[in-house]
Amino acid sequence: MKLKKLLLGTALTAGTVFAIGTTSANADEMYTIQTNDTLGKISKEFVGDKSLVDPIVEANDIKDKNLIYVGEELTIPTDGNSEQAPVQQEAPAPEVQEQPEQQVEEQPEVSEEPVVEEQPVQEEAEEPETVDAEEQAASEDAEELAAEAEVSNDGSTKAQFLAAGGTEEMWNTIVMPESGGRPDAVSPNGYQGLGQTKESWGTGSVEEQTKGMINYANDRYGSVEQAVSFRSANNWW
Repeated sequence: MKLKKLLLGTALTAGTVFAIGTTSANADEMYTIQTNDTLGKISKEFVGDKSLVDPIVEANDIKDKNLIYVGEELTIPTDGNSEQAPVQQEAPAPEVQEQPEQQVEEQPEVSEEPVVEEQPVQEEAEEPETVDAEEQAASEDAEELAAEAEVSNDGSTKAQFLAAGGTEEMWNTIVMPESGGRPDAVSPNGYQGLGQTKESWGTGSVEEQTKGMINYANDRYGSVEQAVSFRSANNWW
């Protein structure tokens, strides 16, 4: 192999010298074997296929075309027609455009149901007791008369009232508030006597008025006691 390289070098030198003065008879190229090279691969680099494998074997006196050595120089008989296969550039990967992030619309917050405050229970106002206007006026007049009346210490009117069947409860609860103990009392509304009435027993003597009051109490209220209780509760009778 050293002899081969020497002869090849001599031939190349001669070829080079010859090329100075004349045109080269061929245009063979030189190639240094690289790691992982094969003759088929080298052939593809120069002519694009494996058609130079056998010519390279002959030109370099290679005994076994499957056995070559890294760093060894090979004569490539291309006759000036070498066409190194173009290096295929990898096509750039298409740019993947990022999809715009879809903004998720925020759902409106569901407002909680408003708390209904319990309304305070309104207490029903008690209806005022209805008092007959005429009777109320009579009662007020009687109170005024009672303030003005001068009852004698011997209680002659009261004594006659009690002697005629009247009671202490009737005198204190009915007679005094209504007429002030005056048998001749007359209210602006026309009510007369001890019991302040428009009936006939509202006039006359103390005895007649007393009996008239007792009869009225029994007829309307069922008893003197019931009449006294009603007058005490309602301020009229």
